[in-house]
Amino acid sequence: MTRLHGGQVTSVMTRRPPVPASRARAKSPRVTGTAPGALITGALAGLGAAAAGLTMLGALIGLAWIVEPTVGGSVLGPARLSAQAWLLGHGANVEAGGVVIAITPLGLTVLLGVCCWYAACWAGRRAAVGSLRDIAGVLGTLVLSYTAVGVGVTQLGMTSGAQIHLGAAVSGIVALCTATGLAGLLRTAGHGRLLHDLVPFPSRAVLSGAGAGAAVLLAAGLATVAIAIGVDRAGFATLTESLAPNWTAGIGVFVVTLLLLPNAVLYAVALLSGPGFAVGAETTVSAFGVTLGLVPGLPLAAALPDDPAVPLGAIVALVFPALTAVLVGAVVVRRLDEDVGASRAAGWAATAGLGLAAAMAVAQWLAAGSLGNDRLASIGASPMATLLIAAAVFAPLAGLSAYALRRWRTRGR
Repeated sequence: MTRLHGGQVTSVMTRRPPVPASRARAKSPRVTGTAPGALITGALAGLGAAAAGLTMLGALIGLAWIVEPTVGGSVLGPARLSAQAWLLGHGANVEAGGVVIAITPLGLTVLLGVCCWYAACWAGRRAAVGSLRDIAGVLGTLVLSYTAVGVGVTQLGMTSGAQIHLGAAVSGIVALCTATGLAGLLRTAGHGRLLHDLVPFPSRAVLSGAGAGAAVLLAAGLATVAIAIGVDRAGFATLTESLAPNWTAGIGVFVVTLLLLPNAVLYAVALLSGPGFAVGAETTVSAFGVTLGLVPGLPLAAALPDDPAVPLGAIVALVFPALTAVLVGAVVVRRLDEDVGASRAAGWAATAGLGLAAAMAVAQWLAAGSLGNDRLASIGASPMATLLIAAAVFAPLAGLSAYALRRWRTRGR
């Protein structure tokens, strides 16, 4: 602008404060695509995530091989065992000696997912991703490099006595890396609330209700497993000693037990609020009856009930899902705006209940599998039965709970 001063026209430049680099980058996304350096960073992150998971497994199995050379046989044996364990964590099926091992140790899956998440966060900071186009480019190269390593690991894990189904391995690798990598990149780029901004419904309330219900279910499942093992401590010790005659084998059994603990917790959730679960053919465990046949000789098998009927468990199975549904409705009502009516609150609470049922079904599908053929070919809960029973319980009761709470709050004003 111009200003008259002492008969002369003086030009005055108005200075604006500098815009921070992060805000400038967020407001002016690139339109020419992701920079080559960012793509290389994503590829390096994928290689690093795969190397981290393989290194941790290799260290454990290599230590066992040093102490007990019979583990894995030759020098390449521990490397092949590490490769097979890494693939099992991604949901691969390993066939050894005509026996198919198709159960995913979810503890290992979580560990590998954490590796991918941290690698994605590092790539996001290193490449300074800001726009969704940047995220897509970095994620694509991250998944490609991670999958390429997975294909190589599959070839390493295959031997004359062990065959690995490549299709299941690659699909699991891609799914795990994509999900955790996308979460890490969105968080690093500051788009962690992108879902809440895009969906046309109160996603915070719905997700909070479903998340609260899931947390209660998992906590109850963990407590059930702990109590069951505590009741049969002698059986747990006997199974452990039969598998681990010395301290080195004991460490291996302990690690395997920890990796399979999330599976056992989900089976306990199916016992408390679903159709129960199976531990092989002719073996069913539900709140209304127990039939035991041939079960795996793992220490966690000591948590299985021995009695043919569990009346206390039946009572818990009737009360616990109802209390969980009431909690879901209460959380949804608390997170909704005050101007939302009782009928709409009930609808959103029922939606949260359906979401919780769907999440339970997916979790049971991931936890199920087999530890062999014939009698041990079916382990876990039925995902479809879990979905139907949980939806029939959680959705209506959560809706009724939310409706009653919102009406009660409205009357109190």
